[in-house]
Amino acid sequence: MAESVRWGVLGTANIAARAFLPALRDAGGRALVVGSRSPDRGRAWAAENQVAGSAGYEAVIADPAVQAIYVALPNDQHARWAAAALAAGKVVLCEKPMALDAAQAGRLLQAVPAGGLLWESFVFPFHPQTALLRSLIADGRIGALSEIVSEFHFRVSSAGNIRLDPDRGGGALYDVGCYPIRLARLLCSAEPLRASGSATIIGVDRDLAAVVDFPGVRLVVSAGLHRAPSTFTRIIGTSGELRVSNPFHPLATDTVELWTDGERQQTWSADGVPAFQHAIAHIHQVMAGQAAPEYLAVGDALAQAEAMDLVRRGISAS
Repeated sequence: MAESVRWGVLGTANIAARAFLPALRDAGGRALVVGSRSPDRGRAWAAENQVAGSAGYEAVIADPAVQAIYVALPNDQHARWAAAALAAGKVVLCEKPMALDAAQAGRLLQAVPAGGLLWESFVFPFHPQTALLRSLIADGRIGALSEIVSEFHFRVSSAGNIRLDPDRGGGALYDVGCYPIRLARLLCSAEPLRASGSATIIGVDRDLAAVVDFPGVRLVVSAGLHRAPSTFTRIIGTSGELRVSNPFHPLATDTVELWTDGERQQTWSADGVPAFQHAIAHIHQVMAGQAAPEYLAVGDALAQAEAMDLVRRGISAS
């Protein structure tokens, strides 16, 4: 089944070319067509990325040969086109944030048909490194979980980058701040209670820092769009901590370190298979009836959107 899964891609974003398509090919799937508002751009992108064809968004969704849709459009378009793809009977992997707020997420999820398959594209839960983190916490290797200190920064170099457009769902919280929030929700197996923080607002939130309280656990998150890339995360317990170089998109060079009493006790190297590939392989297995679906949007995306709303309300401009 994996070798026969045929995908359509909505949008010509870098993440589709650099992350999704290589992972799709390695997972045994095929991208048949890319959707673009510009025919010229669509044809050029398809040729550059070894995709067979290009078309408008509606045509990609209506194509009977396409079984699954990857939505890689600007943030403000995610919910609309995910809903359209679901209505056409497609399996959908939608880039995060799936919706701009909880109200929009709720409307989308209510429209998921019986048996519909929709995932929000947080792919790190499917990576073995995440299972390792959860098992180390569950086994008491760091004592009782008490604090997560997590950052996600990278540099947006172009003033015209869509991430800086407030009308398209731009900003650091939507683009990268969502990751530490999703990680904390997963590791805590709980939802946040309160949030406070500050952000630098120049059209959008260019960076932010927030404290998010979960039951018994504090998340300290830093995220932004104008400094060197970093995803370093500390998962701190009452008797030790895990230091994770990249919990979100780990590479073979990334590590998890166990520290106690100020000394490193053990180090694990990350699985070199990208998180996207693990996620796509899971989707293919579900489509083939070989696995029960995990991390479906119907079970998680509304709570994620509510957590994002909570943090957004708790952040003041600086």
